[in-house]
Amino acid sequence: MPSQVFKAPEKEGTCVVSPVSTADVDKIARQFSQAARHYQEHDKVQRLSAQRLRASMSPVGRLLDIGCGPGTEFSTSPQLTQVIGLDIAPGMLSQMQASFPAYQALCGDAQALPLVDASLDTIYSNLALQWCGDIKAVISEFARVLKPGGQCHLAIVVDGSLAELDALGLRVNAFEAAQTVLDGFSDAHWQIDHQTVEALQVHFDSLRTLLYSIKGVGASAAMGANDQPSARLRGRRDWQALCDRVEAKRQPEGLALTYQILFIHASRKAS
Repeated sequence: MPSQVFKAPEKEGTCVVSPVSTADVDKIARQFSQAARHYQEHDKVQRLSAQRLRASMSPVGRLLDIGCGPGTEFSTSPQLTQVIGLDIAPGMLSQMQASFPAYQALCGDAQALPLVDASLDTIYSNLALQWCGDIKAVISEFARVLKPGGQCHLAIVVDGSLAELDALGLRVNAFEAAQTVLDGFSDAHWQIDHQTVEALQVHFDSLRTLLYSIKGVGASAAMGANDQPSARLRGRRDWQALCDRVEAKRQPEGLALTYQILFIHASRKAS
């Protein structure tokens, strides 16, 4: 295990900040920081995805949890020696440290990890990498910081998600195609041990709670489909009309929201 892990000098109780600092990254960081306190009231799909992802992994050594949010429970993984939680949102890291004081907090961007080469044994990321603008740069960074033989366990939202909102005329975030993500794993550096796309569906009592499930994890949906300018609901009448359209699609379990999730389990090849 290398004596130095972080690229920049670190002081106890502080974060190492990624060299990447763009308006988009700053905006997303603010959204997630604002969502941090109430994140776990709305993270149904995150919890469901985490269960699927962790059921097929046995993490070892030093683990980096990318987009860690308020933290992930790894107490059932006895072969871990250290957990580093990385997030672009300081508010999320504060929540993580309150729940998991033994974890190391690292404020940074997955597209430019503030870590030295070959310093990690395991990378874990659950429903965070879909926010990165350059997924190939992210995967290249993973190859750089993982040791040969290191593990990579990912769950990523991909194209085809949130179709119910699109049908309502709500414009939502665009996601990469699964194959675009997989193409970033070059044969020279990676062995993909398993990959699959699964549809995960969650249900809500009302349209308000459904929309809060998106806002509550730092994402957003707006009126206006097909890349047209967004239009605001003009008042109670517009809102009620939208609610009526949603109610027509209610299932016995509630109002459905479906995510297409790409699960990847890969190993870093020796150079």
